[in-house]
Amino acid sequence: MASTPGPPDSEGPQLALLRDRRFMVLLIAGGVIALVALTLIRFSGAYFTSTSRSPGNEFEAGEVGLQLSETGEVVDGAAMVPGDTRSGDQTVTNTGHRALLVLAVLGLDAGSPLAGVLDVRVRQTLPAGPGAAYDGPLADLDQVELGTLAHDESRTYTITVDWPEREDDPALEGERVSLDFDWQLESVP
Repeated sequence: MASTPGPPDSEGPQLALLRDRRFMVLLIAGGVIALVALTLIRFSGAYFTSTSRSPGNEFEAGEVGLQLSETGEVVDGAAMVPGDTRSGDQTVTNTGHRALLVLAVLGLDAGSPLAGVLDVRVRQTLPAGPGAAYDGPLADLDQVELGTLAHDESRTYTITVDWPEREDDPALEGERVSLDFDWQLESVP
């Protein structure tokens, strides 16, 4: 006997899959496993905890500090004449953290005839340095980096001013030039 084909399945292949018992059991089991896994992940954790504090943490920016042995005139330049050499010492102490020492010149009239005549030499003398940090005309002296100073480190610098003997123009008589030596510390890492 031959079977006769029945009416065509009008429900389609999607509904036929839902009527398959094994497929339905597999879908339900997968859903239950996913639900259990998500529950375990969400609620798993330590039931015992311990904490400890580290009190008293405070942070403060370091300071840069400078102390000078001479707070006034370093080099006596009164009544200089051609051929004169004058010098003075300045001891600089870093009272803060490590910093770069800079000697700057403030208030100098570089156009003054005397500024173009006088020669200046800045040398570290204690502890002895390798050579002059600056050696040239006063008119060109602007800013000189003198190296890094550690905390509580002191250095002595000798500033020498020369009036070359050959610079004896009578027009220089009575000329004046003034300036401030500005000792600065600039913070470095």
